[in-house]
Amino acid sequence: MFFKARWISKRRLSRKKKVITVLRHQQLVQIPSSEVVVGDIVLLESGDHVPADGILIQGNSYKFDDGSTSHHDLVLPREQLHHVLFNRTKLVEGSCQLLVTAVGENKERIKLMKCVTSFQNNGHDQCYSKIQKSIDEMSSFLDKLSLSLSLIILVVEVFRCFLWNKSWCCDKDRDPKGVKNSMEEIMNEATKYMRRKRGENYGTNKVNGFVAMVCILVFSLKDGLSLGMFIVLLYASKDVKKNDQIIVHNLPSCANGALVTTLCLSKTSHFVVNHSTLVDLWIGFEKINDLSVFSGGARDFTEEVRNTLLEGIFMNIIGHVDEDALLIWAEKLFGENIEQIHGSCSILNLENYYPNKGLCGVLLKRNKKEIGEFLHVHWKGEPKLVLSMCSNYYDINNGTMQTLDEEKRELFNRKIASIIVSNEVHCFGFAYKQVIRSSLEEEEEKENGTIIAKDGLSFLGIVVLKNPYSSELRRTIEVCRKSGIEIKLMVDDDLNTSRLMAINSGILRIEEDLQGSIIEAIEFRRSPKEAQINMCHKIKVMANCSPADKLLLVNCLKKRGGHVAATGSSIRDLPSLKEADVGIFFGENCADLAKEDVDITIVDSNFGKILAILILAKYVCISLEKFIQLQLILNISAFTSNFIILFFNPTSDDQDHRLTPFQLLWVNLLIEVFGALFLSIIASTIKPRESSSVDQITLNYYGTGAPMVTNNMLRNIVVHSMLQVTLLLMLTMKGKAFFRVNEALLSTMIFNIYVLCQVFLLIISAIEMITKTRISKGRKWLLFMVSCVIIGIIIILQVILFQIMSKIDHWKKLGVKQWSICIGIAAISLPIHYAAKMISS
Repeated sequence: MFFKARWISKRRLSRKKKVITVLRHQQLVQIPSSEVVVGDIVLLESGDHVPADGILIQGNSYKFDDGSTSHHDLVLPREQLHHVLFNRTKLVEGSCQLLVTAVGENKERIKLMKCVTSFQNNGHDQCYSKIQKSIDEMSSFLDKLSLSLSLIILVVEVFRCFLWNKSWCCDKDRDPKGVKNSMEEIMNEATKYMRRKRGENYGTNKVNGFVAMVCILVFSLKDGLSLGMFIVLLYASKDVKKNDQIIVHNLPSCANGALVTTLCLSKTSHFVVNHSTLVDLWIGFEKINDLSVFSGGARDFTEEVRNTLLEGIFMNIIGHVDEDALLIWAEKLFGENIEQIHGSCSILNLENYYPNKGLCGVLLKRNKKEIGEFLHVHWKGEPKLVLSMCSNYYDINNGTMQTLDEEKRELFNRKIASIIVSNEVHCFGFAYKQVIRSSLEEEEEKENGTIIAKDGLSFLGIVVLKNPYSSELRRTIEVCRKSGIEIKLMVDDDLNTSRLMAINSGILRIEEDLQGSIIEAIEFRRSPKEAQINMCHKIKVMANCSPADKLLLVNCLKKRGGHVAATGSSIRDLPSLKEADVGIFFGENCADLAKEDVDITIVDSNFGKILAILILAKYVCISLEKFIQLQLILNISAFTSNFIILFFNPTSDDQDHRLTPFQLLWVNLLIEVFGALFLSIIASTIKPRESSSVDQITLNYYGTGAPMVTNNMLRNIVVHSMLQVTLLLMLTMKGKAFFRVNEALLSTMIFNIYVLCQVFLLIISAIEMITKTRISKGRKWLLFMVSCVIIGIIIILQVILFQIMSKIDHWKKLGVKQWSICIGIAAISLPIHYAAKMISS
């Protein structure tokens, strides 16, 4: 933490020392960026960052980037100067001048960050991982339990000393008086203590040994779990950076992704709708390849056809969901206003002929004066149905109407079939007919309303609606929904555009398009606080969002008890990302500036990498589950066996075979380092490399009400703890007679069996993790090699420890026979585990 804080402070100091050029009092002055004041005109060159909020007043062929979808690599024309720029925006290319309007705490980002700080001070601080909190609560309970039991032991010993046998607690080997004031004397005393036989003058030393053992266990539960978590999270962050180009700035976020219940999406480049590519337009047999916004009309077809087509789009509306996309496309691309067209015509009749096919017709009269009394018929719907009502079509090549004979009709049908197959959303066919009012008088008398002609129409063309979003984006959202994650879209577009974005991306389904699912940000902002918290979970889309609105929505979702992940690509999104439990930033242009406030950066801006983050979190949590299980079994078995020996048989020679504090410290260190590393490698190898192969992600809910220790974990902890306690007690009491060895060799064998039991637990955990996933033979071989290497390292370290301790303490070296006995006894863990699993299932 010290080095991280020092690194951050150095970065901030270097940022303050950066010199920029400003125009002040009609003079060019070079000053540090931290000394900019309101009213300064800052001269920015390519590569510079905006030092404060301001207004762009002059520029030359510039591009700038703040990560937002509307500004990224954008060249603004001269008439769009006076654009507002915010602190940390980067000038990618060119040069410009900026009038400073806000500095210091008045900058928009600082104001929003203050809101984040106030939210966190009110008890919604996400910096402390919920998984870490759950683990700490569990370890705290175990600490209290172990300390309570040790207190019982101390009370019993006091009563024994004063009431039963005072001579039993006498210490006949008192330490020499005086203070050891040289390193040589201290080392001599330590060596003398270690070489002393445990059976001599055991007195109060056995109680001190038990207290020391309890201290070691408390330490291993508190700091050991933290160390193991750190190794698991660090390895996962390195792995995901190497394989997926994902940078993890906050290590607990590797696991926090498994807790996510809500995903809030800001408008990144993935959600930008390019209206010129949203629709394919076919006039007759020809596709119009160049459509752009201009006032005079389209180049490729005549003004008359253009106006007639727009009239059929805007006036013939029945409320179908795909009509929103069609209306937005026509309005954006052709620059026409739907209200103006509605005002220029009067609808006489509207008929929905085939509701499931979207076939509808409209009869209207134009309000402007025309030569003759004409009415205009428009039909819109499935292209084949519309085509069956037509007798001619518009030929764009010569600008005339051509007869639609059977040969051309068949050609049209084949063309329509190929268009429908190659596109994913919807196709509209448009037909038109102009009729004289007098020809309808007899039919008007037969019906209450005016009949709409259904034959003799002219086929205008086909409008093909394409989904503007990639299949990867839609699949990612679908997988998240299947996994139980709610998706919220927070954009600065209007309601209609936001609804179109949500439906096409899969965030909003047609049946979910109910009142309250799409809302204006101002409506949410003006609601009372209690109403905001109650309505936030119903919101699917929030339109016209400001950064403050996004921050407010994220905070309300957290107050409801949800675990929120938020995405963004703009510096203005940073407050909501910081407030979220997992903040995901897209892109690398602003990554250096954003990493202080976000948890994860997706460097290549690939939206599908969200699945990679969730998958990573899932397998990190699996590793943590197995590691916690190992730690609990290890410490519970050691504490229980020593407690039983000391409490029920305190004066026996069996005391010499108890696990010592040093041995507990050693085995905890082995499991915390190599066990955590082993489980991390296994999880990294078995997790899917391609997120496209994942259809659903099973989420965990630690810290959200579910217990940290699941039923399967509890079964394994109980079974293996009882097994290890039984082995330790039997070997302690009967091992000397059974194996016919001396006390020193038996003590060494008991410790070695205890360590090997933990090794077999690692093997069992690895087997369970591998059998739950489908992996190739090559990866299985890799896992086998990794397992052999890590287990081999543990065995080698054990051998080295025996060699050293045989020189300085009363340990004995183990031969091949003793090693075989230890491995055989420890291997009992395998059949016992699978027998318990079969019985419980």
